[in-house]
Amino acid sequence: MTAFTITRKLDLPSDKAFDIISNFTRSPSPNIPVEVEKEGDPESNGVGTVRTITVGKVRVRERLESVNPPNSFTYTILSGAPMKDYLGKVEISQEEAKSVVHWNVKFTPKVPGTGWIGAIVSKKAINRLIDEMESSNR
Repeated sequence: MTAFTITRKLDLPSDKAFDIISNFTRSPSPNIPVEVEKEGDPESNGVGTVRTITVGKVRVRERLESVNPPNSFTYTILSGAPMKDYLGKVEISQEEAKSVVHWNVKFTPKVPGTGWIGAIVSKKAINRLIDEMESSNR
């Protein structure tokens, strides 16, 4: 199993950062295409939503697994990446006028010994998503 955490401070209030990042039905930025395949349960903040998101050259199908507003959500990757059992947990907290995002990921590479490559690609995609989201929503 491969695991990593990305921690970033954003120049956005935590409630706004949470609303943008956790919404699986819309893009966090005009530069990141999102296609909703199946909408989730509106009573549980969209849990069950399945989407395809493209960040740079990475295009994956994801499902929103849980939402705990305004602090955290979890998602899985269903396809589009050379990994299995992928679980992402995003936690957002307030620090003065900014928010702090802790993006925790764990997965098993489909090809043993390649977890480090999957981690590099995932980190790059997540950081780009955060960069795009922050610059588009100031």
